[in-house]
Amino acid sequence: MSNLKKPVRGALWLPLLVLCLAQFLASADNVTLSIATGALMRDLDASLAQISEANTMYPLVAGTFMVAGGMLGIVVGWRRIFRLGCVIYLAAEVCAVLAPSITFFVFAARVLAGIGGSFMIPAVLGLITSIYSGRERAVAFGALGAASGVSFALAPIVCGLLLEHLGWRWAFGVMGTLVVLILACSTLIPALPRPEQRIRFDSAGFLLSTVGLFLVVFGLLRMSSWGVITPFNPPFTLFGLSPALLLVSAGIVVLAIMLRWEIYRDRRVGSALIPYAFLQTIQVRAGLYLTAYIFFAYSSGIFVVVSFAQVVTGLGAVHTGLLIVPFAISLAACSLGMPLLIKHRNVKRQCRVGLLLGIGGALITAMGIHELSFSTPIVTAGLCLIGASMGTLAANAPFLVTNNLSTRDAQQSGGVQAAARDVGQALGVAMVSMVMLTGITFSMKQFVIGNATLTPQTRSAVQGLTVIPYINDVGFKTLATNAGVHPVDFPAMTQLYRHSRAHVTRAALLAMALMTVLFLASTWRLPTGRASDTLTP
Repeated sequence: MSNLKKPVRGALWLPLLVLCLAQFLASADNVTLSIATGALMRDLDASLAQISEANTMYPLVAGTFMVAGGMLGIVVGWRRIFRLGCVIYLAAEVCAVLAPSITFFVFAARVLAGIGGSFMIPAVLGLITSIYSGRERAVAFGALGAASGVSFALAPIVCGLLLEHLGWRWAFGVMGTLVVLILACSTLIPALPRPEQRIRFDSAGFLLSTVGLFLVVFGLLRMSSWGVITPFNPPFTLFGLSPALLLVSAGIVVLAIMLRWEIYRDRRVGSALIPYAFLQTIQVRAGLYLTAYIFFAYSSGIFVVVSFAQVVTGLGAVHTGLLIVPFAISLAACSLGMPLLIKHRNVKRQCRVGLLLGIGGALITAMGIHELSFSTPIVTAGLCLIGASMGTLAANAPFLVTNNLSTRDAQQSGGVQAAARDVGQALGVAMVSMVMLTGITFSMKQFVIGNATLTPQTRSAVQGLTVIPYINDVGFKTLATNAGVHPVDFPAMTQLYRHSRAHVTRAALLAMALMTVLFLASTWRLPTGRASDTLTP
């Protein structure tokens, strides 16, 4: 229990309920946005690229500022930072309810949600690390992962019903009501003692990390609309090339400079935005990589399936939610079940098995995608494996990070863990969006070039299109008509588009599997010994 006076066992878990509710809120908010894809495209006249931007804005902003949130929690107190995050999150939900356009929704509601999350979620992780220890901490982190799983199971159904019967604004209104409840219950969270040594905020590190992360993730986001190398429709070009990849490269350089500064600052003043122990400890680095994977897997796998189900097959919000429920149950069962049932864990083996489950899940899900439909049993089985993969890692990744750091660094790791999660989520959405939106443009143009049965008018019209979006058949017919495709070619072009659309959907899931192989490499140097946590007396 750290330096706190230990409450009776029943009261011990009351703060955890509040913290799990906050995690439930953050996950449910993102799930609500995922299943509201069709409604937002219809009501706010949004494109899939704009919906992708909305999905990515939260993890982009939150991931950028969460590292700072972790350090601010040490400086001004975890409970205060937690409450501040809740207030900002409430403002975000109000903006979502009142959003008049997709631009306002993205740059007001989702930006505020990211800022609120950058305070709230590091505080959740920091408070758990401060209040609990030993096996109680492992169970608490497992419960936190289960809270995400429960939100993935309940939010699609509840918010789906709200979306279909009352509208997506009501769904975000319910999220706002939940924030008010969390704020009211935050009095159950104990006030933690301040650190004896005064800590100065790392302003230079914050500036460098902000610039670096924005360049990297923004560049990745723009690859789908600007192009990777060959420019699609960027605002400017550099030597005839798309600027997206150059933005990513510049961001990586800035982050490399930031890490060098962090090492210097930590050695000089004894505190940094990213303490040196995070960089030099193999277990901590691996734990952060795997933390990023948890939300990378969710954002990439669920984004692809939901986009195909709603855009192509016209599946409603409630039915989309039901499709996600088995995935959520698998996640929650593995996340909470492992620390409760397995007292002596081989962390390396469990993490590697979890990643292999993710690879298998992505491949199986891809097998269930057809041109105009999907196989429910196959896709459900694949999503269950992805959920089990995420739950397995959620039960182990926080253990790898916090159990290999000093008390202060373990508390501060909440911000870095949360940043890793949200950067992973941003990268997941950015990667599959890039594959889907870039791939469909490239493949359609290749199909048209190689098809001698199409009229010259149609070939010229398709080659003149800068980007071919990921849309349904009706939307594609409108696009083709406006582009000047000859009416006689509509049947052949529609068939080509259906084939290309299904192909890039499967390709996005295969890209997820390949990226998971890279995450698997981060586990090779983990120790093979068993981890054992005992309940604190």
